[in-house]
Amino acid sequence: MNIEKVDYGKLPYSRLFRDFVNGGDDLTPFYEFPHHYDDLQKAVSSYRFEGDRDEMARIITEFNSGFTLADEAKEHLTSLSDPETVTITTGQQVSLFGGPLYVIYKALTIINLAGKLTRDTNKRVVPVFWLADEDHDYDEIATVSLAGNNGTERFHLPCKTCERHAAGMIPIGEDFESFRRDVYSKLPETDFHGEVTELLDESYFRGRTLRHAFGELLARLLSKHGLIFAGSNFPDAKKAAADCFRTAINKTADIESALRKQSDRLSGLYHQQAQISDSLLFWHDDQHGRMRLAHQNGSWTMQTGESFSTGELLDKLDSDPGRFSPNVFLRPILQDKLLPNAAYVAGPAEIAYYAQMRPLYDLFGKSMPFIASRMTATIAEPPVQRFLKELPFEFSDFAKRPEDLEQEYLRRHSDPELDQRFEEWKKKISLLSESKIKETGISDPGLNKHAQAITKEYHKAIDKLRKKMVNQVRQKEEVQINRIKKSRNALFPDGHLQEREISFIYFMNKFGVNVWDDLLTSLENHQGLFSQHFRVDL
Repeated sequence: MNIEKVDYGKLPYSRLFRDFVNGGDDLTPFYEFPHHYDDLQKAVSSYRFEGDRDEMARIITEFNSGFTLADEAKEHLTSLSDPETVTITTGQQVSLFGGPLYVIYKALTIINLAGKLTRDTNKRVVPVFWLADEDHDYDEIATVSLAGNNGTERFHLPCKTCERHAAGMIPIGEDFESFRRDVYSKLPETDFHGEVTELLDESYFRGRTLRHAFGELLARLLSKHGLIFAGSNFPDAKKAAADCFRTAINKTADIESALRKQSDRLSGLYHQQAQISDSLLFWHDDQHGRMRLAHQNGSWTMQTGESFSTGELLDKLDSDPGRFSPNVFLRPILQDKLLPNAAYVAGPAEIAYYAQMRPLYDLFGKSMPFIASRMTATIAEPPVQRFLKELPFEFSDFAKRPEDLEQEYLRRHSDPELDQRFEEWKKKISLLSESKIKETGISDPGLNKHAQAITKEYHKAIDKLRKKMVNQVRQKEEVQINRIKKSRNALFPDGHLQEREISFIYFMNKFGVNVWDDLLTSLENHQGLFSQHFRVDL
């Protein structure tokens, strides 16, 4: 395995993200800490948990009780009651068969940083993966994408009613079996195919919730590195987080105002990431599923038309906190309420909305944790590695459109002055035509127009000849052009970053279920935070 570092400026990442990882001064007011490893060490060393540690440890241990955990993870659960233990957290929606590559990259990042911080600080740092089990973007989590010879192949598990409910608690239904067969049939037959499908079958099966299945897959893969799990859609977690919901109700006007002011400041410099609403809350109804609680003039309304006063809503919170769930801005507050969380590892989009929400931490009486970028990477398989050595392009060039790459290649492998020579030929034809028109004394407008048309026909014939010559070069270079297309499809499928498109099980099927252990080992030599993109040659 070889890792090559690539500057983010060469890849399609946002300007805000690039400035963030480079410690840009413009972003100083939007985060608690600059993006430097020394500052992460300080954040970890100085962290103090303000909650009930024993109760927190009990809740997290109970949450993990359904997963197959290695001894290293069990030891980390035991350590949560120790005042010198802190957590570094990341999170993601629970997805079928694990989700895209960036999901595994998030987990590897917190494992890597937890190990380094335990070594470099006076704390034990535990990596925690937050299972975003209350999100409801079912279409996104129910799709598996595999790399194919003719482009990305996507498989979707349909569900007519799932959008209304917390995705993590949806049980895997009867349609799963045909979905499973379709995905397995498209995973290439390799030495690891049986091992991978067995692992997936042990994690995902009919009747198990998506949260349980997703967590089980990650536990079987990475709990040997100490990874444990947390989430908010759990009765004791909701009770422990009730104060966060209460603050979100009582201070809703202040929260909305603070978010809008901060977002306006951010949008003056960068693109705003998440839209602001008048409430941070959702309500779960047995019949209608998840509904936003809209706030206006002291009244809270749901899409059913039912409304409550603030006092009535607080009474409902006291009697049944499980009915409430957070939106994208409140979820991080809940994480930091439930966990001894010194740092959060975020992707590029999350980093942007954390910038919007710094004022919320003051309103909730908390400090924003250190925000660290997750590792970003693109995997190059052996055939693509060979193509990259032969082709006259850098890895980052393949982010361009395929037709642009093809034209650039043909320009480099044909007469560099060919275009100029054809243009000179056309100019000479034009000059000759003008000369002959004068010599023959053509003055009639109709005849002059006809003479100009003859010149244009000459030009068209020359352009046609040039096109034939280019096609001749293209045919001669067809093998290399196909390699360009295959390389781009592998590195930037459909023009997007590989890590956001291709499911990580595809690479496990190619290189074995231990491929992520090998990548972790390679990352041990990486110093500090993740501030560059990795091209990983497997």
